[in-house]
Amino acid sequence: MEKVTLKKDDNIFECLSCGACSSSCSWFEGEGGPVPRQIIKMAALGLDDLLIQSGMLWDCLLCNRCTQNCPMGITMAKVVRKGRSHPNAGNLISEDIKKGIKSRLSTGDVNGLTREDFIETVEWMSEEFVDEVNDPAACIPYDQKGAQFLYLPNPRELGINLMHLTAMAKLFYASNQSWTMSSKHTDVTNWGYFISDDKIAREMALMVIEPAEALGIETLVLSECGHGYHVLKILAENLIGRKPNFEIISMPEFILRYIEEGKIKLDKNTHPYPVAYHDPCNLGRKSNLYDAPRQVLAHCCKEVIELTPNRENGICCGGGGGMLQDSKSKPKRMITGKAKADQIIASKVDYIAAPCLSCHRQLGDISNHYKLGVKIDTIAAMASRALLLPGMNDEPPKSSK
Repeated sequence: MEKVTLKKDDNIFECLSCGACSSSCSWFEGEGGPVPRQIIKMAALGLDDLLIQSGMLWDCLLCNRCTQNCPMGITMAKVVRKGRSHPNAGNLISEDIKKGIKSRLSTGDVNGLTREDFIETVEWMSEEFVDEVNDPAACIPYDQKGAQFLYLPNPRELGINLMHLTAMAKLFYASNQSWTMSSKHTDVTNWGYFISDDKIAREMALMVIEPAEALGIETLVLSECGHGYHVLKILAENLIGRKPNFEIISMPEFILRYIEEGKIKLDKNTHPYPVAYHDPCNLGRKSNLYDAPRQVLAHCCKEVIELTPNRENGICCGGGGGMLQDSKSKPKRMITGKAKADQIIASKVDYIAAPCLSCHRQLGDISNHYKLGVKIDTIAAMASRALLLPGMNDEPPKSSK
């Protein structure tokens, strides 16, 4: 039977059994949590079946917080994903993820949104957008060749959270840059990453990259999605065997670019209170995107508060690794989110912003579960709310709190 090892040059055999990984795991002390040191030892000893049956491979959040503190630099997410790719591990994939992957590969969207559904939704929203910005020439464009920017939404923006897509459109409108969406790909997520199936992950990445290249765009702007950003920005080149023919940036990076050019103008009085910033694991620790979201947040609120710890040592919200994509996982997610809840309580914050819609949902769930009374928002949504647009904002926007 194939061992759950990465490569011949993998360093899992260098594990010192020091326990630094376990002490760094935000779930380790919670009920039923994985034990990182055990995962490494089982993998090193070739105890594949024991590791798979333990359930730890699917309970791991892939947050890499343990890796941050490992003296030997063992990358836990790589080890766990290798384990998840084992032929015997497939039976433990949640039915929701299986269904979402099947839907994504057949329609281009994990929720099954067809091209016709997309066009109908966007054209209807475009009509509403005219009133939103008080400009009869405004629209939400799609399939426009030669546009500078292509926006890739989160599937929630075309289903349960249409207002978030409208908010993103306002930011593009304010930048006065040519942009478009594409009816051929409507989903920033890549669930092939969660199940560690590189063939599926590659196919999903190409479903985004090839239509974008066909449109001739210069820059792909990704919705606020942690793992979607990590896959397309960091992993895609290895997955597809070449560099995409365009730049890839996150929505907060786009916003900051045009704040600095003076085209996007924000009013801090929209959010006249301190806002704490949450570092999504996939954006921060795994993709090194720390500053741009913080800088945007500083332009649209009274004060940016740092949670402790933060940045490289930030605490996972508890929804990563495919946990949030499993509809039966909520009881478990409330355990995985306990460390984050404790951090929020200790920080005494009332408002948290995160540039990831998955973190946004998980933070909202733990706030409700632990009765934290904390308002959760995304960076781009806050920036859109704070926009100063000629003809639309005759007065400073009112606080949303």
